[in-house]
Amino acid sequence: MNVRGWIIKLFIIAGILAASSGCTPPNSKAMTPTLGSAVGDCDADKVTVTDVHWFKDAVGAWRVVGVINNDSSKEVNKVVTGVETMTNDNQPADQGEDVSAYPLDLQPGAQAPFTAWIDRDIPGLDHFIVEVDECVLAEQQERGEVDVRGGRMVVDDTGAAQVTAELLNPGSKTVLVNGLMAAVYDLGGALVTAEYVVVGPRYLSPGESGPVRATLDLPPDGVGQIKSYKFFMDVLVNQPSELPVDINQGVQIISHYVDAAGHFHLVGQITNPESTDLMTSLQATMYADPTRTSVIDAEDFTTWIPLQPGQTLPFDMVGWGPLDKIHGLWDTISGQSTIVVRVEPFLTWTTKARVANLPLEEEDVSFADQQAVFTGKVINNLGSSIINGLVTAVIRRKSSAEIVAAGIVHLNITDSVAPGQILIYNLAVPLPTNLNPATVDTEVTAWGQQP
Repeated sequence: MNVRGWIIKLFIIAGILAASSGCTPPNSKAMTPTLGSAVGDCDADKVTVTDVHWFKDAVGAWRVVGVINNDSSKEVNKVVTGVETMTNDNQPADQGEDVSAYPLDLQPGAQAPFTAWIDRDIPGLDHFIVEVDECVLAEQQERGEVDVRGGRMVVDDTGAAQVTAELLNPGSKTVLVNGLMAAVYDLGGALVTAEYVVVGPRYLSPGESGPVRATLDLPPDGVGQIKSYKFFMDVLVNQPSELPVDINQGVQIISHYVDAAGHFHLVGQITNPESTDLMTSLQATMYADPTRTSVIDAEDFTTWIPLQPGQTLPFDMVGWGPLDKIHGLWDTISGQSTIVVRVEPFLTWTTKARVANLPLEEEDVSFADQQAVFTGKVINNLGSSIINGLVTAVIRRKSSAEIVAAGIVHLNITDSVAPGQILIYNLAVPLPTNLNPATVDTEVTAWGQQP
């Protein structure tokens, strides 16, 4: 892989893993764009944010929403703003917030949603003002198009909007979906709120499709307001390197179930067929019917540590949207639903990494409350430091050795772990309802990655 490819992929991984800033929701996997260099000056005086409104979301943080207007003569790909916090006499309530927004190849005369997330108390706050400080022009590249199909918008049991769909590349060239946002509107067409998608495809080859899922917190009165949705994206023509994983050989879906808490699990395993180490990411699409005309939900899984040649890693895709947050949804669609899994080429590459198994001590597993709890110690016996590590737990039926549940936990490594150092792991794996612990076997494996 060339240097630029590594930088792009590390940028995305860092974005997924990053802790929250003043304006980034915690644990966000939001699919923000990768920016190239733009040529020419951007006239910030002709790019404005209007229709600004705000509300508190489910965790008590401020959502500041508005509309970006490009009244200049050139495409814009980034807007640097100051979100000012004001008192009722129009004085600053505190220091405000610098927020970068990505209107995704905003054409002259066009509009795109603006959103900012601010999680702090602001004494004396009466209103927000959003001022554009500077903007960045869109990179001049060949652009393509994708079709949006199978779309669906529902309000879940928590009062959030869930928007799902799939993107199809109808063209003859591979495209890169360079950032993707969803916005919801009221009956009059006014923007209610917007958010970057949680799951979305990046590379799509000709004729290929990939899932989209966005979760949008709504204002207190927003449930009755929303009537429509729209996706915003920048689609670039781009030719990735050849995908090193054959989806038909490397990935296997084994089972699915709903646990006692009502959360959906998609269990499977992925095998590295390459002769070198492999990083990859999987995306699963849940369709409401065999003809795949309506997308119900989507989720993804990333191998956070390189897979060794021939290594098989079990996975459990958890953290779904509507399937987890709309009571009884799975019961409604289970008889006709279809699940499709794809490998995301943007986050798939071969590498040369030093990964090895680590020994375990004081292993213990207990079954209670429809879950298996695995605890123990991992020892770094590799003779050098490790910079990354994970523990996997697998639960198999004694009668067939079939995997019925699996879990992964990342070792708590801030920088590196010296040789001989011990790390504690604690992993809870929710189980299918009515599973008898006496009918299963368990196994635990630990891996460590050296610098």
